[in-house]
Amino acid sequence: MSPSLEVRQTRVCGVEDVPLNEGRVVSINERPIAVFRTDAGWYALDNTCTHMGGPLADGMVAEESVACPLHERRFELATGRPIGHECGAVASYPVEVDDDDVLLTVALLDSGPFEVEDAQSVIGAEANGSSGPAPEGSQAESGVAREVEDGRAHDAPAAVEGR
Repeated sequence: MSPSLEVRQTRVCGVEDVPLNEGRVVSINERPIAVFRTDAGWYALDNTCTHMGGPLADGMVAEESVACPLHERRFELATGRPIGHECGAVASYPVEVDDDDVLLTVALLDSGPFEVEDAQSVIGAEANGSSGPAPEGSQAESGVAREVEDGRAHDAPAAVEGR
């Protein structure tokens, strides 16, 4: 039996956990995801730069992009597309804000590995095409991520790492 892909929305942090024009790392099923807050809204990208693996959450955030702190490779916050280089895109995830909660839509597997491209197509289809910033105060349904601990899946909130 092949693993099944499930798209869920999970609370990853509170609004106050991410300072304006900065990023923070959250972990969903041991996958590091950078969550960014700008004047234009909220964004989420894979935290690992496609150039040399730098931590994007620690990068310099501009209104529409983030620069990797290792070699200054820039990526669009809304899409994860590279800006001015050919290193490849990073995955982006839909973000919504509901009151003080920041919610992220992610694809999770019951078991086994998955390809980011497959997950992104499912996320895009189920998120009604929303891949841009989530304005503060937008409405969303709450959810939790399925995390695996001791070989058993259970519902739990995502972990947030500070700087």
